[in-house]
Amino acid sequence: MKKIGLICITLLAGVSLAACSNQQSKSTKSSTSQQTHGKYYFDGTTANLQDVKIKITGVKFYQGDETTNGKNVICFDYTITNKTDKDVNALTGWQAVFNAYQDNKNTEGKLEVAPMPSDTSDQILQEQDQSIKKGGSVQCRMAYELDSNKKPVVLKATKGYDGTFLGKKTFKIGKSLNQEKNSNNSESSSKSSDDEKTVSKTDKVSASTESDKSTNTHQATSNTSNASNSAQKEADDYWNNLSPQDKENWHQWSIAESKANDPYQNGYYNSVSSSSPAPATQPSTTQP
Repeated sequence: MKKIGLICITLLAGVSLAACSNQQSKSTKSSTSQQTHGKYYFDGTTANLQDVKIKITGVKFYQGDETTNGKNVICFDYTITNKTDKDVNALTGWQAVFNAYQDNKNTEGKLEVAPMPSDTSDQILQEQDQSIKKGGSVQCRMAYELDSNKKPVVLKATKGYDGTFLGKKTFKIGKSLNQEKNSNNSESSSKSSDDEKTVSKTDKVSASTESDKSTNTHQATSNTSNASNSAQKEADDYWNNLSPQDKENWHQWSIAESKANDPYQNGYYNSVSSSSPAPATQPSTTQP
């Protein structure tokens, strides 16, 4: 009985030691994983490496154009910080860490870098390839041409010098592209509506101007006609008030003036005559 009891005690002590050993092993693995992740990592938003720290601040989708051969574009806005004295700029810093992919059956599906979108700020364009001072931060962006408008984009981060995988994040693009397309269509419709309003307003102004011109012309014609009628009336009144003798004098003077100005008077030109006919003297009239 004593031997059996001793054997049981020995077995229980062995099981207890084994259990303690397993617990210590699990705790060590968890701690090591946390330390590695805490040093260099990509958590889907921030990539922390020995030389740089990159934080993604936004993701946008753009409709394709002639600069991307019609391919739609995904664009990542980010802030990059240089942690060392090494020569690092915003573009090379990103490209040393990140690549974007869309799965396909034949290749890894690595996406080509696209030109900067048209709404990129002048500050980004000026600073994107300038060296960043130690501790300095620069805002920048990186765009990729999409090979598919349905398959998600996977952004992978690695350590540049040895290619160690740090993490990845997947971005679904279906709804985002539709929202971008609807937004563009809405802006286009709004612009078209504004253009139509402008044209309509211009037409109204033009019609109003033409109407004003027509009114002014009519008024000018009416004024001219009234002035002519008034002058004719004054002339008629003046003639009617002349005495019979004055009217006869005007009549004789008119005949003499007509003959004096006629080059065919007496059958020859005045230019061949040795002397020009004496001009008639306008009769004097006395106002009644």
